[in-house]
Amino acid sequence: MYSLKRLASMWQSDFHLNSVSEQTVAIGNILSPYSPSLQSVKCGIWWMWVNSRLCIRECDTNLKSTQTWPEQSFDSPVDMPFFARLVVVDPLQDLAVMVSYGILDMLADRVFSMTFRLASSQRPHPDSPWPYLNCMRPPEMDPDHDLRFVDQPAICGDRVVALYYYTNHSRSTSNIFILVIDWRKGHAKSSSLYELGGTKASFHLLDEQRIIVIGPEGGMALYTLELDGSPRRRITYVLPSVQRDLDYGTVGLLRPRYVIHATPSFHGQAVHPDLIPDYVTSLESQIMVLEVLSSSWQVILVVDMAIFATNATQSEIPVEIPWSEWGPKYTRYFPHHPSHRISVFGSKMAYALPQDRAPEPGQRLEELPAEGSFYVHIWDFNRAISRLEHSNNVYNCNSPGRLIRRPGRLAQTCFTEDDADIITDHPYTTAVCPTGFSTRHFDRFFLEQDRLTLIWAHPGSVQIQVVSPSPIMPTSEVGLDVESHSPELQQTIQVVSPSPIMPTSEVGLDVEQGQIAHSPELQSHHKTNILFYLLSKLRRRPRYPESE
Repeated sequence: MYSLKRLASMWQSDFHLNSVSEQTVAIGNILSPYSPSLQSVKCGIWWMWVNSRLCIRECDTNLKSTQTWPEQSFDSPVDMPFFARLVVVDPLQDLAVMVSYGILDMLADRVFSMTFRLASSQRPHPDSPWPYLNCMRPPEMDPDHDLRFVDQPAICGDRVVALYYYTNHSRSTSNIFILVIDWRKGHAKSSSLYELGGTKASFHLLDEQRIIVIGPEGGMALYTLELDGSPRRRITYVLPSVQRDLDYGTVGLLRPRYVIHATPSFHGQAVHPDLIPDYVTSLESQIMVLEVLSSSWQVILVVDMAIFATNATQSEIPVEIPWSEWGPKYTRYFPHHPSHRISVFGSKMAYALPQDRAPEPGQRLEELPAEGSFYVHIWDFNRAISRLEHSNNVYNCNSPGRLIRRPGRLAQTCFTEDDADIITDHPYTTAVCPTGFSTRHFDRFFLEQDRLTLIWAHPGSVQIQVVSPSPIMPTSEVGLDVESHSPELQQTIQVVSPSPIMPTSEVGLDVEQGQIAHSPELQSHHKTNILFYLLSKLRRRPRYPESE
């Protein structure tokens, strides 16, 4: 367990990444193209679905392991001739949900089947009253129509949510259907949404009562889920318009695809409570990053999750908010390349970039090289940063720690001129690890509260490296960001002193003891960290993982 003091100061300034663990997982020969979407990391548990096998590894070395995760083959029973397609895992609840469908499904008036099993074995989950669940075909769906899923199913507490649609002979798509399942009570509800299906659709399950759906028409809709699972559209945030000359091509309408990056859910009855993070910011203090993958210039939109707060769900009549009314207040806008990997936790975004310094506002960077190095950047979008900018501290562009930046104007963008000009200039902070990592076979990484899990996909194997941050500059030199956390954390951290308290940028703040620390040991520790920082500026040597 980490103290609140350390949690408050992690990822604040330029940092070193210390290797915590490394392991290689054999996945065999992959017959189909490698699909990186069928893997994830949550609470230090990595899982991957490949070749009809579920591989799970525990990557958190902070706690003594209390669970073994054997490799499993999820074969369908003889009386269920389905073909397994999707698997999603919640290690906190020891739950693995398998979605399968095959040729015989449509003839039996069902579109797919779900089974609820223990992630640690192939046995049915004892808390689920169903061995499996059949999702029946909607009346308007013909047996020869093709079924498609929107992203992967999502697990949040007692609910499993799956979005799907179908295509007909002319390749036109239906509206999206949503299946909401209470897997503990044995209840399921299927409904139709307003949005059309298609490969450009996506969704994110906020919690057991709220879901975000992005349709191909360019709207980001917030739905609430009633007790019986019925969806109710509350509010739609219109996304920026794409330029018309970029919207159409020789193959017809080419709209951008939105890829959602957000913090995973920690709801539910935890079978392994020792895996739960020490502290998770409230939903309203988090961010969501949208990769806008257009046919021309790619960008990312960093969205303040405060727009999905509880008061946004109170509207009885569906409301549509134009981009000009919500974009400037709740969104930041940056140039992007799809090779620049992204991971989000709380108000922070980990970003894999090809240079070891923060990009200039509005600067568009080249793609990651196939053979070379990338550098881990941490961008923090906490709303309290705007208050810190005007206080007497060292958070400025001359600081060797994290830098305060503002989004700049982009020279190239896929959005229309009117919408591209409506961009907020709210500040954010940047920090970077000066040590490079190899881009060869690099697939993605996963940011968590106190660690970063990096994945390299080699032929026949996956390499996992877990690293944790240690600041180059001491906390007292870069400031302890108590303000940037939610009110719950601020109430927990209290400083009691009979005399005026000096700014934390001048002295060390001992949060756990509620006193100011000036000890010689602390000063010596600060000098050592400063030395490491100066050395890192003189020598930046890439770090390459072992490769086959």
